[in-house]
Amino acid sequence: MIVKGRTFASRTDRLDAMNAALDRELGRLAQRVGSSQSALLTEMVQHHLGLRKAGGSRGKRLRANIALLSCEAFGRRYADAIWAAVAVELVHNFSLVFDDVQDHDELRRGRASVWKLWGVNQAINAGAALEALVTRAVIDLLPPRHVDRLRPALSLLSESMLALCRGQVLDLQFEQRVDVSVDEYLEMIGLKTAALFECAARLGGVAAGVGEASLEKAGKFGYHLGIAFQVIDDIVGVWGSTTQTGKPVGSDLKNGKKTLPTLIALKGGAAGNRRVLRSLLTRARFTAAEMETARAIIGQSNAEVVCRRQAAEHLAEARLQLFGMTERPNWAVRALAEMVTTLESSLV
Repeated sequence: MIVKGRTFASRTDRLDAMNAALDRELGRLAQRVGSSQSALLTEMVQHHLGLRKAGGSRGKRLRANIALLSCEAFGRRYADAIWAAVAVELVHNFSLVFDDVQDHDELRRGRASVWKLWGVNQAINAGAALEALVTRAVIDLLPPRHVDRLRPALSLLSESMLALCRGQVLDLQFEQRVDVSVDEYLEMIGLKTAALFECAARLGGVAAGVGEASLEKAGKFGYHLGIAFQVIDDIVGVWGSTTQTGKPVGSDLKNGKKTLPTLIALKGGAAGNRRVLRSLLTRARFTAAEMETARAIIGQSNAEVVCRRQAAEHLAEARLQLFGMTERPNWAVRALAEMVTTLESSLV
């Protein structure tokens, strides 16, 4: 496998090269975000992106990899989609800075969140800077020969950012309600999570210069993968550890989040359990004992089984759309399929 004179011994080598290129561009943009007088802004952005030696991880770079791999799946080089991958990664990360502020989460990816280190006001500045870098990434990195793709690229990114904001508004509104339906929840995660997965896959297609039919299939792949990803994240949020989530145990429960396991328990658990859970979810603070009570109630319902089935159905649809994207599947299609398989394995 040879690209620009470089031989890749394996798919892993190529994935490593893709992510190294992604991190180089993220690092370059982060370095430029502050001035000599505002070096703190650079420090906060680098910290959040995992570009400083402060422990924790840099995150999965999942959405960025979807953009890069979708471009290669359509027969073009990943280098043509670096702009898309960087932009998508920046969208995801500016939203996380604001999420942590709104949810009062003190940990992100196993290290202190930006607001915890520098305060809410400076965290807002860091999030806004990351958001500003989205457009900068497209303008700086989109190859001049592909300038005709600038408008559709910015349109996709702006729509996904608006969707994310709409989803976040719903998510916060749902914290104050105990009558949220599963359909409302699916609409919310479709906006807050799946829209950016869809955007990433579509941007990979835009970078590859494919037509609308191919973009539609890529978008559906990303959307269904994103829904499944969020449902699995909800499962881990209830039953997982800080090591798995990079956040405090039960942070969604503490914030009264209406995740899918919680909604199922509120609708289908024993009547007494439902009353207790409703009461707990309206409280501003949980004791450790109350947290375990809430988790036990959700565990006694059929929530985990239903959530796993819901995620599996969306993963199956994502796989179906993926293999309809191109007539001749290549290594990148197989790499995307492995994303689906990895998520499926977490449901076993």
